[in-house]
Amino acid sequence: MSRRLLKQIIYGGIFLGMTAVLIYGGFSLFFSATSSCFDNRQNGTETGVDCGGGCISCEIKNLSPLSLLPATLFSADRVFSASAELQNLNLNYGAKTFDYEVNFYDASGKVLETRGNKSFIYAGETKNLIEAGVRITNGIPARAEIKLEEKSIVWEKAENFSSPKYDLKDSAAELENGQAVVSGNITNPNNFIISKIIINAFLIDKSGVKIGASKTELQNVRPFRVENFKVFMPVRKDLLNSIDLEATARNVFVEILK
Repeated sequence: MSRRLLKQIIYGGIFLGMTAVLIYGGFSLFFSATSSCFDNRQNGTETGVDCGGGCISCEIKNLSPLSLLPATLFSADRVFSASAELQNLNLNYGAKTFDYEVNFYDASGKVLETRGNKSFIYAGETKNLIEAGVRITNGIPARAEIKLEEKSIVWEKAENFSSPKYDLKDSAAELENGQAVVSGNITNPNNFIISKIIINAFLIDKSGVKIGASKTELQNVRPFRVENFKVFMPVRKDLLNSIDLEATARNVFVEILK
């Protein structure tokens, strides 16, 4: 074997060895950093337990989870709705987007219908999630459940994610063809387009109890534009005479996203 060939073999071996060391070190660093983010100890580059450094920021990790109350089921013939109150206790962060799932169960616990949806909530806000107008013919729902997908939450600082201004006027409620209709108008007083306005309404009886819920959505409302809306809520025939239309007109709640 010539000296030149021997040198090439030696140098080649050294190069391959150094490459292997670098690759191994990189993988080891990556996997150890990743695994250390879930070991309930402060180590590596972490500035807190399993947060900071190469892990999730400690500020976000220590946020209070979104609080969701049990869902209420509403029915009118074969049309069903569900609502649940959602609260964000964090005053400095809002949830820019999150996924949630609505399940309707019969008396035996069987899932009759599942709906998926997305929503958002501002810092310190309390709001209602409503899934309305679900027609179910394969059984009779006895209860509803709304579940948040915690891993889908995208947190955003309050100064970067806040509710635009709006002006809600002339809310009224009436009975029309066996259903309640809530109407009114909403104005975008801002100098920018509002991408989404959701108008939620609750049907209220004369005892002040919520007996129905529905919503409608407006999209891409232009600056200074006034938009009329109507929210339709089916009503059971046996409840028609128990509706408080004035209270229903007052129970209109707006979700607005820039």
